[in-house]
Amino acid sequence: MNVRYKSLLGQMAYVFISGLQLVFIPNVMLQLVGLPPTQEIWLRVMGVLVLALTFYYYAMARHGNDHVVRATVWGRLFFCTGLVLFVVLGYAQPPLIGFAVLETALALWTWQELRRSVSIA
Repeated sequence: MNVRYKSLLGQMAYVFISGLQLVFIPNVMLQLVGLPPTQEIWLRVMGVLVLALTFYYYAMARHGNDHVVRATVWGRLFFCTGLVLFVVLGYAQPPLIGFAVLETALALWTWQELRRSVSIA
């Protein structure tokens, strides 16, 4: 395991827990962000997709390179921007921003680890 990618293990844990929630208890997550319960399959489908991301984060933590890991930072920040925009535009309730805050913190941790590894090398 490459020490400079250890932040991706935190990301992997967050994504894994979120994916399990979406697959097995999706209405709990909906309730957290102020949305009504549903029986739609799409949340569970999204959960499986989110769980699939854990394989990528694990592989990057073990064998990643700086370019790919840096791309995850930008992608995660893009995702956070989308969540905040959903709230600003009235499509979602403010608690959704909590997910953006956690995701941003994890992305910034990864960015900091990348910066630290460059200054050491």
